[in-house]
Amino acid sequence: MKNIICCFIVFIMSSNTTFAQQVFETKSAKVQFISIDDRDIEATNNEVTSKLEPNGKLTFSMLSKGFHFDMKKMEEHFNDEYIESNKFPNVFFNGQITNFKTINFSKNGSYPVTVTGTMQVHGVNKNIQTNGIIEVINGLPKASAKFVVRLKEFGMGGIMINMVADKIEVNITASYK
Repeated sequence: MKNIICCFIVFIMSSNTTFAQQVFETKSAKVQFISIDDRDIEATNNEVTSKLEPNGKLTFSMLSKGFHFDMKKMEEHFNDEYIESNKFPNVFFNGQITNFKTINFSKNGSYPVTVTGTMQVHGVNKNIQTNGIIEVINGLPKASAKFVVRLKEFGMGGIMINMVADKIEVNITASYK
C-alpha cells in the first residue's frame, strides 16, 4: 500500500512539471498592425510561426510578404517601398518571458507576463519590452500582447511614414499546441 501511495504522490508531482517541460508551438499565430495616426493603415499576418520553450524563451518568425492589407495598392507600397520585402524577407522576435515561473500550466487561468527581447524588422535589431497575457486552457497556452513601435527606428522611411504612419500599434495572438 505504501508503494502505491508513493507512486501516486510522485505521479502528481511530476504531472505539474510535465506541462512546464513541454515545448509549445504554432504556425498560425496572428500579428496585426494599425497606424496610430491613420487607422486606415492596417495589415494582418496569420502565418506566423512561434515557439514557447520550457525555460520561457519565446520566438516569433514571419515573412514580410505575409502581411495583407484590405487595399492591394497599400500592400504593394508596403512590400516595395517601406519594408522592402525582397531585400528583408523575414521579421523575427527572440525573447524571454521574465516571470515565466509564475505561469501554472496545470491550472486554467490568465497570467500577466513581461517579455523582453530583440525584434528584427527591415534588417534592424531593436530591444523591446512589453507586457502580455498567457491564458492557460486545459494545459495549453494562448499568448497575447499589444505594444507600439516607431517605423523610423527600424530604418524605414518615406513620405507616408513622415506624414501619417510612423507609430504603429502591434497586436499579437498565438494559440499553442
